[in-house]
Parts: sequence; C-alpha cells; structure tokens
Amino acid sequence: MRNKEAQLCLSLFLALSLLLVGCGGGKRTPPPTSSAPGGLPSPASVARRPVKLDEAPPIRVLLKANFGSVPVEGSDVDSLRLLQASGGKIRLADGKGRVLRSGSGFRLRSRTGRILKLDGVAYEGVLEVFVNPLGSSVIVNELSLETYLKGVVPNELSTQGASEFEALKAMTIAARTFAFSALGQNASRGFDLYSDTRSQVYRGARSEQLLSNRAIEQTRGTLATYQNQAIVAFYSSTCGGVTADYQEAFQKPGIPYLKGGALCPDHASPYSSWEELIPVSRIQRSLDRVAGVGRLVKLESLQKSRWGRTVEMRFVGDQGEKVLRGLAIRSALGLRSTWIFGLEPHYDGSGYISEIHATGRGWGHGVGLCQTGTVELSRQGWSYEKILKHYYTGITLARRW
Repeated sequence: MRNKEAQLCLSLFLALSLLLVGCGGGKRTPPPTSSAPGGLPSPASVARRPVKLDEAPPIRVLLKANFGSVPVEGSDVDSLRLLQASGGKIRLADGKGRVLRSGSGFRLRSRTGRILKLDGVAYEGVLEVFVNPLGSSVIVNELSLETYLKGVVPNELSTQGASEFEALKAMTIAARTFAFSALGQNASRGFDLYSDTRSQVYRGARSEQLLSNRAIEQTRGTLATYQNQAIVAFYSSTCGGVTADYQEAFQKPGIPYLKGGALCPDHASPYSSWEELIPVSRIQRSLDRVAGVGRLVKLESLQKSRWGRTVEMRFVGDQGEKVLRGLAIRSALGLRSTWIFGLEPHYDGSGYISEIHATGRGWGHGVGLCQTGTVELSRQGWSYEKILKHYYTGITLARRW
C-alpha cells in the first residue's frame, strides 16, 4: 500500500512539475555575493522554452532542504507557528509544538493583512512545504518571476545613483534571463532555482529597494535572446579586465554568445588584481576532493587561454598525479579565479609544498557579464542595451511579457 501511495505521490508531483515548466519555462565587490551563479541551466534546455508569453511565469525557489523545524508567521493556517519534518511527513504545529495538521505537504499563503515569514524573513507569493520525490523535506517559495527579481537584483548589484542606473537595468535583464532559462531545471527536486550562489542570491521581500524596483519595472519582461531563444546569462563579480570563454572555463562545448574576450573596465574592484599566500593545510580538504593526489610535491601549468587564464594544470602528490581543467583548478587551490599570473610553491623540510604564493586577476569564472565592469560602463554613459551586447556576443533584447 505504501508503494502505491508513493507512486501516486510521485506521479502527481511530476505532473505538477510539467505544468510548471509549461508555464514559461552577488553584489559588486567588495565582497561579491554571487561571483558565479551555480545553478547552471544547460543551453539545450533553453531551446525548449516558449518564445512568447502573456505574463511573467511563476518561479519556484528553494529556501530550505532537509529541515527539522522552522518557525513561520502570518500563515493562513490558524495558530501555525512551526513547520516540522520527520519520518517522511510534514507537520504544522502551534507555538507549543502541538500538531495542527500532518501530511505529505502543504501550500501556505499569507493571512489577510499579514506578511508571510519563514525563519523571520518575509516572502511574497506562497510557501510550499513537502517531501519531494527524492525523499528530502523542502520549503519552496513560489512567486512571479518579476516579484522574485525584487529579492534578487539588490543582492547581486549595489548602485550609488543615477549614473549607475543603466548598470542596474543590465543586471536586471541578466538576472531575469538567467532565471527564465532555469525554469524546470530542478523539477525532480520540486523547484527551479536555489536561493544562494548556486543560482542567484534571493533574500525575499526584505531585499527590495526603490531603485532596483524601478529598474525591474522599466525592463519588465525583457530577456536577452540569441536566435530567438533566451540565453543562459552567466555573470560574475570581476573578470579581471577581459571576459573568459565559456568552453575554456567550463570545459564544455562552446556557446556562441559566450565567446569571451570582451574588454572590461573593472579596475575599481579590489579583486581586479590580487595576491595571496595560501597555506596548503587550509586547502588540503578541497585538494583531496578535487585532485586526490595526497600531499602536494609539484604544480605545473600546462595550458593557458588566449587571454592568459589557466586552462590545464598538473597536480603531483605523494599518491599520484592528476591534470585538472578549467574551474576545477580554482576549486582545488581555493583561488578567486583561474586567471593566475604566478604560482610559487614554498616547500617544507620533507619536500612537500607547505604554502603557495599566488597572484592573479578577477573574482569568479569571468564568463559573460562582469558586474564591476558594468557599473563603470554605465558611469561612462553606456546604455543597458549596449552593455549587454558588449558582454553577450550577437544577442538581441526581446520583451516576452
């Protein structure tokens, strides 16, 4: 009986996911809040998106996963104060922990005249709390994509006034396009986007600002497109002066609008160039996870991109050697970017590398729009359309709703 119930639940959930797909689908340093969007939608999936919509599609954002107990306020369920998850069940409880309702999932709206809050943070739209088909307890915020942007854009780019407003509009269109291209990407988990740097930084209604809200309204429904399809609008905090090529950074087939090579005036960022002394003890865990060669004895750069970023590096340790490519190099060494000018190892008495003196440029993968550079271009009088076409080769802007 339990198997039949589970199959029915899964079928209903997948049907809901398909319906959602059918509907439409970090601040500038210092320090960046989103140097590299990580919920990376695939270019193939973007081609499946509808090319015309009448209104902003709903989007589902993961707020919490595998939670035990979370406080909630302002719900339309009387006396509800806690969301609890255990044993594959969701329980709605009052302030004293007494269970009000129990089941596989619930859809919560704000009570009339109240603001819906989860763990003290206010959210527009509705909250869905359920156990997804993979067995994880999740809390998802479903809301209009345009409303979602109000909780994203201020966290991805801070601006100082009118001279930077075009940068804010460019960032808004990039964030909207990135979110749109991600619709349905995590349907099997019950959501579209993460609320952190794995996708875009989303902090609910408390993030709203008048200037960013104006940028959202003035560009409403506008997407960056290539061959009439929404692009995967990658962006990063600081590219170091020249944007990176998607193929070289991610070690995947190239994307025409992410060719790299766009000159970028991001010198205002403290991470336009950087220098750091890295104790190997601090990065040993990431070295083990990414390279798996044991204690380091040698680092060797094998290939550079045409703009100077490290594409391949050999890691040699007491347990073997491995060639890493693209962003894996950055992950293994705990660096800000793969644009590495110098990498000088310091050895201990046993011949193992104990410290690494690294110099380089940029923060993030460097692909697509550069947030710091966008602000400077706006100050120079560039329009948001000119900025976007500078960073994304061959695109057009299209209003879809």
